[in-house]
Amino acid sequence: MAKDSDNLMALLERLEESIPQPKRKDAIDAILASKPRTTGVRSLRDHEVVQQFRRELSDGLIRVDTANMLLGLIRTVVDAAMK
Repeated sequence: MAKDSDNLMALLERLEESIPQPKRKDAIDAILASKPRTTGVRSLRDHEVVQQFRRELSDGLIRVDTANMLLGLIRTVVDAAMK
């Protein structure tokens, strides 16, 4: 039985060696070899308008202009996401 297994392994190895390896790289190879991607996206949690809104919310008094700035920021983000 071990000899049969050895024969099978030898046959598989011979077949693998006879398969030509691609000389050109494919898209996956190109991505893996490229420089890692980075993003310039910032969290909205850190935006000054959101921080100001949080402060005013915790104080119990949200000014109308602060609410308008927060809504404007949210509109900007939604508009960018919908493009």
